Amino acid sequence: MRLRADNRGMALELTTDQARLIARLRRRWPGADVRAHQRPWGVIVEVRRDGRTVSLTALDGAGGIEPARSIPHAA
Repeated sequence: MRLRADNRGMALELTTDQARLIARLRRRWPGADVRAHQRPWGVIVEVRRDGRTVSLTALDGAGGIEPARSIPHAA
């Protein structure tokens, strides 16, 4: 599974469940830009379309997927 990372030195190794989640995001948002942002605790996967973030998902470093939470719309 290929992700666009926010820095060139970042290497991602996804679990099967994490890769499946990203595949579902790609199917839900075809043609959108999928980006990965490394954090000390894991990775944030951001899906962008037309200059806006349409989905955020947190993947922890132990291979887990954080539960979905609502994100309020920006003004």
